[in-house]
Amino acid sequence: MLFVLRFQRAIQEQVQAMRTMRTKGDQTGSDAEFFAVSSSARRVRMGIVSIFVGVALAGSAWAQARPDARVRQEMEQGAQAMSAAKFSEAVADYSAVTHALPGFAEGYLNLGLALERDGQLAAASTALRKSIELKPDLRGANLFLGLIDYRRNHYKDAESRLRQETRIDPRDAKAFMWLGVCYLVEGNPEAAIQPLNRAYALDPTDADILYHRGHAYLLMADASYAAMFKLNRDSMRVHQVLAEAYAKGYRTQDAISEFLIAIKEAPQQPGLHEELANQYWIAGQLDKASSVYREELRIDPYSAITMYKLGCLLVLNNQPADGVKFLDSALHADPSLTDAHYYLGDGLAALGRTQEAISQYKEMVAVDPTANRAMHTWYKLAMLYRNTGDQQELREAMSKFRSMKSGSEARQEQRAEQLVQSRMSLPVPESVPDSVSGTEQAAAPPRGALK
Repeated sequence: MLFVLRFQRAIQEQVQAMRTMRTKGDQTGSDAEFFAVSSSARRVRMGIVSIFVGVALAGSAWAQARPDARVRQEMEQGAQAMSAAKFSEAVADYSAVTHALPGFAEGYLNLGLALERDGQLAAASTALRKSIELKPDLRGANLFLGLIDYRRNHYKDAESRLRQETRIDPRDAKAFMWLGVCYLVEGNPEAAIQPLNRAYALDPTDADILYHRGHAYLLMADASYAAMFKLNRDSMRVHQVLAEAYAKGYRTQDAISEFLIAIKEAPQQPGLHEELANQYWIAGQLDKASSVYREELRIDPYSAITMYKLGCLLVLNNQPADGVKFLDSALHADPSLTDAHYYLGDGLAALGRTQEAISQYKEMVAVDPTANRAMHTWYKLAMLYRNTGDQQELREAMSKFRSMKSGSEARQEQRAEQLVQSRMSLPVPESVPDSVSGTEQAAAPPRGALK
């Protein structure tokens, strides 16, 4: 496990700052001012951890000790050695600092970091404990000590240290993350969720936090499913879980089989028929999909998402009249199903209701003009404008379509949409038209092929 990522660059910056302040210190005669820059309360981000490197601000041991030039030199040499990954030399330099200033907590913190990088975990632990003894609220010391305990498989000790760090620095996302990781390795994912959620709230873009948080929830889900299986291994819910797992693994026929068993166990359970219909759609069994969506609406006539999917399927399967009715009902029931405007536009265009179709497509574009769906919509608007003879609108629509299609952002968004499905995602995605030729003849915008 990498313990201090990007540490070398941070140390290089520290060395430069120390050199600059040393000149200033020589001019002013203020040793305290020089040594204060060593940390300046500067947080150094190092991938899995963040700490204060060097010494504290006013009121620290540096300001009181007034170290001589030799100790200053040892401190700077230690920073240079860390920057050059010469950790044994850094250990020697920082050891000299702590020998000269035995009451300087931050010196022991730096020594502990150097010892850890040199692979001397036991000695690093001793140095860090000394820094905490001298200054119990020293930021970073408990964090690093906890991580060393973690590496040495002393999970309870690590848990205690990391919990203390979160109290000292409640804004340190990594401290909360590693506290959660300790709970995970101890086999307690339920306890891990709270600190991992806190870490996520503090830093929602950190990949490590996202991974461990997701892992905790997966373990909790596994525990729930295991308990459910233990209660009744042939229950509807067990078959539903298996079906959903097969569906996510693209094992469509296995998913269909499990959904059918689940429905046999609980034929009136809302949601099962919708999920089964999704799998029939993916398998290309469109008549079955349509029939099963209708059965879902018989069980749950207020399911807007089922109305939406059935309406889309009917429009895409050349049954626009019925499809338009279901899509209109879906939008009335749940206006947040904004993609319904797109497919409603398809259905209205197929029925020759061009102006109404244009209005629906414009509604779709207005929702999010930068979304990948907007690119499809501009293409279909161009087709309608060509049919109506509105050349100016046609040129504008085609210009926006081509611009979005060639843009890297649109392609990246399309890939992201394939990975993360929203509630409006259809079982089978629609293809993106490549171009529009001047000789194309289309009374309505092209509908996505069902695969």
